[in-house]
Amino acid sequence: MANTKKYRQYPNKKTLYSYSMQAIEPTDSEINKAFPEYHPMWVIQSQSRPVSASRFKYMREYMLNMTVEQCAAYLRIHRTSINRWENGKSTIPFMAFELLRLVYESTSFKLSNQNWQGWFINQAGRLVSPDRGNLSFSPDELSYVRETHKAKAMYESENTQLRKEIERMGLEIAELQPNGSHGLLNELKEIEARLGELSARISNNNVVNISNKSKNVEATLEAKTA
Repeated sequence: MANTKKYRQYPNKKTLYSYSMQAIEPTDSEINKAFPEYHPMWVIQSQSRPVSASRFKYMREYMLNMTVEQCAAYLRIHRTSINRWENGKSTIPFMAFELLRLVYESTSFKLSNQNWQGWFINQAGRLVSPDRGNLSFSPDELSYVRETHKAKAMYESENTQLRKEIERMGLEIAELQPNGSHGLLNELKEIEARLGELSARISNNNVVNISNKSKNVEATLEAKTA
């Protein structure tokens, strides 16, 4: 029995609403015939940019920042084909046009930047440094990087001030020793020993390092500035 089902000119109302919200017209008859009711989002997006020589060149050159040679190598074709497409001498295959569009809208392209070369997001959702394999950040930790740097600067400043104070007191002790009595010298030695303990406590090992424990810095910073 022959299939007498008639295809509608347009998809259903909900799909039409999706088209209208994205300022796309569902004018492709083959698409409407193959998808008579519901259009998946990837089908809708495939009609967002009509294929043309000017659009292809703009997408390649300005949106993807690709040279003719790079585009040809990626599409596995000769550069003369790209030149003919962009000059309007040959029809641009929809697959080539659509592939560039999909690349531009892909997460991989959006995360590609020469300044971030080697960085990647692992399966745990952490951003991993290529220079230090054990260094990674979660989105929450990256949110506190600025606060971590502020806390580090405060600790370093305090460390420097205490060291200068210890150095000054040490010079004063050295000046007093030749003229001091035996009892005073013992007292000065005790003070000097305590200063040594204080110096050890504020050594560089105690300066806050930028690490994956940045979330704890906010409370510390607030306490320091209170």
